[in-house]
Order: sequence, then structure tokens, then C-alpha cells
Amino acid sequence: MSPLARRLGAGTALFLALASAPHAQSAPPTNSIFSPANIAAGLVRGAVSYARMVADIRYGGLDIDGPRGGLILRDLEIAGLGKHENCRVSLGRLQISGFSFWGDEESQMRFDASDLSIANNCFGANAAMIGVVTGGAHIPLATLSVDLRQSSGSGALNADIEAISSGIARIEGSADFDYVSLFSPDFFEKISTAGQPEAEEDEFADPGASETPQIGLRGTLRAGHLSVENLGVWERLKPLLPPEASSPEATQALLTAEPGSALHETQQGLVRALRAFMAEPGRITAEIRPAEPITFDTTLWFGPEDAAALFRPRFSNALPTPPVALIADPRDHADARAVGLALAEGQGVPQNSRRAIELLMPLQEDAEVALALARLKAGTDPATAYRHALRAASQGAAGAAAMLDRIETRLATADLLAAQAPAGTDLPEDSFASPVALRDAALAHEQGDGVPRSYALAWRLAASAAAAGDGPARALMARLEARFAVDPAWIEARNKAADLALDDWTRRDLARRLAGDRP
Repeated sequence: MSPLARRLGAGTALFLALASAPHAQSAPPTNSIFSPANIAAGLVRGAVSYARMVADIRYGGLDIDGPRGGLILRDLEIAGLGKHENCRVSLGRLQISGFSFWGDEESQMRFDASDLSIANNCFGANAAMIGVVTGGAHIPLATLSVDLRQSSGSGALNADIEAISSGIARIEGSADFDYVSLFSPDFFEKISTAGQPEAEEDEFADPGASETPQIGLRGTLRAGHLSVENLGVWERLKPLLPPEASSPEATQALLTAEPGSALHETQQGLVRALRAFMAEPGRITAEIRPAEPITFDTTLWFGPEDAAALFRPRFSNALPTPPVALIADPRDHADARAVGLALAEGQGVPQNSRRAIELLMPLQEDAEVALALARLKAGTDPATAYRHALRAASQGAAGAAAMLDRIETRLATADLLAAQAPAGTDLPEDSFASPVALRDAALAHEQGDGVPRSYALAWRLAASAAAAGDGPARALMARLEARFAVDPAWIEARNKAADLALDDWTRRDLARRLAGDRP
């Protein structure tokens, strides 16, 4: 790639990094210079100004709706300068949706580009070879779409990409990561030594070692695929290949790994798919569908063979198989739980919240079902959703405590406290065994950790622990006071809890018990 292309790529990467803040919690539009729309517009125009240091750039229109996370750039023209004057890029339309400066835990961004044309000359010495593939002086892309869905908390990422080049090929791909991140095993080591006086040369040092930190990807892959459909590129390349290139002997030469190894099996699958493609040019698909997620670290790879041996992709000439089990008839309620959860998530069957709720409501005592019901109702009926989330959290369902926190931001204090267990709820006697037991029980009720979340019960228990000098219990009480301040509903619940704490103190003789029977 030419220096100009690299610089433009760096500018584009900078723009995307700045623009791709997490998805949308809508903020009200405002005329402030700090509104999302004005900030987004400034970032885009700043990125264009940056790129104009190395190229002529013009665009026809820029429409931004920051609060709703939308951006449309039209009729972009980029022309290189000086020795790069033959590098030209044009773009009919770029739409970015789902970015916002008011971030949510779950984010979704989508990039849609249409009528993209990149001159072969932008790639320097590779221009002639690219021209053979494209059949012209530029790379035409009718559409390019990238969809990213990620979770900030878990590090999960689901990515889908589609590129269509008329008369050349159609490329589709996806990757479903349980966790993924950039990773540099030697970042701090290289940064700490940068700028220091050079040490005496070590004759045994690796001559290929670089002072630049090594950067790769590290994570866990659940599934993925890459599928390439021939739209004319094969017919263009085939006359340029020697006749023997499509012979069985030529494809057999691709089997370089030791027989019986994982890599050898993968190579065999590739050879079979290539032979079928040459006989009837259509599509080649590589799929990764492991029984269990695969942990990887690209900084440990020396070449594509390492990735192939680890992921063991399956090659075929068919369309990629769905990554989830499909439900033939959602009216078959033999397993109402499975069908209901599938309908709730839209996994294996079209999403249908109403049908999902109908199937799952009779099963609401199940922790996973309760959490699904909380998600389904959070937007329309937060009070009911909160009760479902309380049930899920009390059973230890993963993600339920975070769901409680999110729903609480939508509830009035009175509704929140009404859904929780009241201060007069019976408590196990061992909760009063010691200041530590009181504090731990209070914290459990504050968080909803193994017991129903109840701020009134948390106050009742913490008050006795704090009376015995327990600092964490006193801090818990301060958190509740700071959060709910002078809300009348909280004052009423707190006073009731305080009266019950005094009753516990005298009726259970806590002064003697917490002192360890010492006078």
C-alpha cells in the first residue's frame, strides 16, 4: 500500500475511533456547543481537515443527528497530491448509525457505504495485479456494510461484514466473540525502554527484534464464517493461470502438513472445496462452529497455518450454516421454556416479545426466565420488570444485579421501594449473630446477592452493625442517604427500618450478643 493510502487509512481510523462511542441512550437535543450533534459534526470536519494535509478532499453534504446516533456523508471525493496524484477515491454515500456520546452498556454500530471506488494506483506496486482482478483501473464496491454489536462489560463482540463488487465477487463474513480485545504482551517493556541510551550491542540478540510493541488480538471465539461468491473474478483470472494449476496434482500440493494433524485435515477440506469450485465456479465458504468457544492470542501466531490449526475451519461450496439451532414451528410448545427464550432473543426464530411473554410468564420462578422477562418489560413496564429482576438476582442469575441497577434509573423511589421486601420481613436468626454477620446480611440485601434486594432491610441490619462500631455498615447507610436524600418515600421506609432496628436491638438483646457477652 502506498504512503498516501496508509496516511488516509490512519486518518480514517482516527475518525472512526473518535466517532464510534457506545450506542445510544438518547439525550435531548440542545443548541449547546457541547451537544452530541455539534461534537459529532466537529469530529467529522476535524478528520477531514486532518486528511487534507495529504490529499484534496471534497464532499457534497454532511447530515448529522447526534442524539439519535446518525451520520450521512455524501459525494466524497479524495485526490492525491504530487507523486500520489493518480490515487483517487470516490464514495457516493456513507451512513453511520448507532454512535452516541451518551453511552449504554450494550452498543450497536453500523457502517453502510455505497458506490465506493478506489484507484488501483493507491496500492503502489500492486496496482497491476489488482487491475487483473478488477478488470479496470479501480476497485469498485457497490456496497460495503459493517455491523458491530458489543458489550462494554463482558468484552463480547459480534461483527458482520458484507462487500459486493459487481462483476468481481461478493464477500460475507461474521465473527462472534465471547471476549476480544487488542493485546500487547510487550507494550510496557518497549515503552519503558524507548528513549533510553542504547545499551552495548548484544551479539546474541535477535536481529529481527523491533522496538515497536507487538500488538494483536486476544479473546475467545464462539463462531465465525467467511464466504466468497464468484461474480466474474474467476472467469477473469482463469485464462491467466497455467493449465496445470487446476489439476489434481496442483491442488494436492497444498497438503503440506503432517498427515493426521489438525492442520492436515483443514487443508484436505480446502482442497476438496477448491476442486469443486474449479469444476463449477460458485462459492467457497469457511466456517468455524466449535462445540466450545476457542481461546486465541494472535501474538503467538507465526502465520496463517497457526490460525487454521487452532480454529480448524470447515470448507464447503455452500452457503454458511446458521450459527444457532433453528426452530421449525414456534407453535410447538413441547419445550415452552426453550421456545419462549428463543422468541425473546430472536435466536433461531423471529423475535416476538408478546409471544415470548405469554410462554414465559407461567415459568417466571425460573431465574433465567425471570431475567428474560425483566429485559422484555424494562422499556414499557419498569415496575413489573423490576420484580422479575429481583427474583432473578435473588437466585444468583448472571447479569441480574446489573439489570436491577438499570431499571432503578427508570423508577420513582416509591415504586422501587414498593417492589422490594419491606423492612418488617422476617430475617434468619443467624443474621444477628455478630457485627460481621449483620453487616454481611445488610450488604447482601443492598446488592441483591443471593437474597432479594431491599434497601429497607439493608438499613435495618446495617443500623445495628453500625451501632456496634462497624465501619462498612455505616458507609452503607451513608450511601443510601446520599442516594435518596430527602425523598418522602425513602424517609418513610427508613424510619420504619430504624424503628425495627431498635426493636431488634432490645428484643434480641443485641448489646450483650454483639459485645460477645462481655460487660
